[in-house]
Order: sequence, then structure tokens, then C-alpha cells
Amino acid sequence: MASLDPDLDQAIVELVREGAVKVPPYPAVAFKVEALVRGGSYGLDDLAKLVASDQVLAADVLRCANTALYSRGAPLASVKQAVGRIGAKDVARLALASGLGAHALAGGKLAPIRRRTWLDALASALLAQDLAKGRKLAPDVAFSAGLLHDFGKVVAIACIEEVLARREDVAPKTEDEWNRLTDRYHVELGVVMAARWDLPPVIADAIALHHAESGAAAADPGIVEVVTVVDRVVDLLRERTSLSAEDLAGVPWLAQGEAAIVARAVESLPAFVASFESAEAWKGVGGPTLVSAQRPASEGPRPPPFPVVLKLGAREYSYQLLGMALTHCMVTGKNAVPENILMEMKVACDPPLRGYASVKLGWPEGGGFTLLVQPYGLNGPALARWKDLAAHAGPT
Repeated sequence: MASLDPDLDQAIVELVREGAVKVPPYPAVAFKVEALVRGGSYGLDDLAKLVASDQVLAADVLRCANTALYSRGAPLASVKQAVGRIGAKDVARLALASGLGAHALAGGKLAPIRRRTWLDALASALLAQDLAKGRKLAPDVAFSAGLLHDFGKVVAIACIEEVLARREDVAPKTEDEWNRLTDRYHVELGVVMAARWDLPPVIADAIALHHAESGAAAADPGIVEVVTVVDRVVDLLRERTSLSAEDLAGVPWLAQGEAAIVARAVESLPAFVASFESAEAWKGVGGPTLVSAQRPASEGPRPPPFPVVLKLGAREYSYQLLGMALTHCMVTGKNAVPENILMEMKVACDPPLRGYASVKLGWPEGGGFTLLVQPYGLNGPALARWKDLAAHAGPT
């Protein structure tokens, strides 16, 4: 495939050749939590105190403990209770995800691409964990492998932004075009990251071999295959409102019974992923970007202008529905929202539709902002309601 920008390609190659690639440090809090859990000589108070020492991790753990994935009763309000509910091994996994999030949610000219990569990484981690359980593989190893297998894309984006900072002649490109560039280098840069962090061979192999024809030479071929499978699943989820067992039937290396397991895991995915979203994502809103918007045309009959509320934490913004399709909707309102951020969504129809959605695009229009919103992992009544609204609204 021809390069979109040969000079930009060459600059990235030079960074790799010179060993000048900037790899973020392994998250310090994750290292401490992993060391404590691995040592074995600790109590609940010790682990809770360590988690509470990092405000971001404490908030992430508390939110995760109150999602459907872990919730087994009344909402929890203390870190100690959250740690007790989640368990030490899962807290260690969440510490790694929380620590990496600071890098993945950083601002920059390619921030929307970075945020989408992070959303996919979190999804891959949870899906790999659940699939590994069914295959009698180590779920904690699969979670880390899923989380890290494509983190080379974050390193690639940082490399590109470093090059862009020294150039003023780079034209904006679509998200798909930037993704093709990061895809070209993400495995190589992921291998560099694995070496810098001295990751275990099983994780390093998942990074290096998840696009290979075979992972037979890996330290644990089963983990590589799990990561390869969830990589395909996340690709499907990126473009669809929901995923059923039937949707997953064509995924290579996924058995029929496993398709149902993955479909059930998708149901708990949105709340888990959203629990790692934070105010950090708002830093780049309205800033310079080199990701050009591909604005869709709005055609056909429009649905009633139901109010739509998008919410993340204490931030809650109201919009009006402009148009709907099976895979997305368009809304208009006064507030800009970071692209590729996952938020709670409520459509105030009767009965109301509640779920999660990512903002795919946003642009100023008519004194406010128009957003292209894609539901994420809808299921059950919410999915049925969405399909009904879309069928009566016509295409956007």
C-alpha cells in the first residue's frame, strides 16, 4: 500500500532506527500493586491503602466495583470495600489499565485516534479475560495481553505527533488514514515497548504475533490465539451497535459455544470501559487537530426531536435528535464533546432508551455543535428500542 506521506513515514523509520522512540514508563502504581500481590504477605488494608494513594486508580477501582461486572449488592462508597469486592488479582489488572490510561487519554493533534485505541484496548482486555476462562487459560495473563497487544499504536501516535511538532506542512487526514499509518508501525513499536518494559515472554509474544499466520512459536500459543480472536471481535464492535452470537459466527478460531460467551461478555463491556473515562479526555476539546471530519449527509425522514442526554461523571449535556440509522444517530446541542469518548446515553422517548455511546465526530454548526453518535454494545430492551426508532426514522 502506498504511503499517505512518504516524508512522515521516513521520519518515523528514523526514530526507530536511532532508538529515539519515546516509550512511556511502565505505570508506577501498577508496578507497586503487582509487587504487593505477587509477594503474598499483605492484607486488605495494605492493598486498599496502596490503591487509595493514587487518586486516579482509586476512582477507577471504585467505579469498576459498582459496574454490573462486579456489583453484587448495594453501591460501594469506599476504596476498601471496592478492593474487597473486586479481589486482589483483578485490582492488579485494573491498576495496569488505570496507569496506562493517563498516556492514552493525553491531548494532542491526534487525540481522537489515541482515545479510540484506548477504548479498543480496554474492550480487548475484558473479552480476552472471559474467553480465556472458557479455554482454561490464565485470565489475568489474557487480560494483560489483550490490554497491551495493540498499545504500540499509542506509541506510534506519540511518534507521529513528535514528527508533526517539527513540521507545519502536514495536511489533516481522516481517522481511517491516520489509523492506516499507525497500523503500519504498531507491532514494531509494540515490540520496542515490550523490550523497554521487560514484559514476560507470553505478553511480548501476544504483541509481536497477534497478526501472524500462526502463533505456534509463542511461549503460550493459546494466549496469542485468544488475543487474535478478540482483535477481530473488537473490529466488529467498532462498526456495529451491538454484537450477537450470530454476528460472531464468522470470527476465525471462535467455536460456536464460545460465540455465546463472547456475546455475554459484550453486555458488561460498556460500563467497564466507561469506568476508565475521565476528565482528562476533555483537555483537548476545541484544540488543534489533524483529524479531519467526514461529515455524513442527512437524508430521508427525521425522527421526532427527542431529547438526548450524554453523561460522563458529573458532566451531563443535552441535545436534540436530528436523525437515526441502525448504526448511529445525529444530535445537535450547545456543547462540544471529545471524539471517541464513551459516555452514558439516554434518549427521552417513551419508554426511555438507556445505554452507552461513543461520539464519532463533532463539528460546529448553527451556533452550536452537531455530533455523530454511535451506540456501543447495546443489548436487550435498549437494542430492541433502538432498532424500532431507527426503523421509523429512516436513514441519516
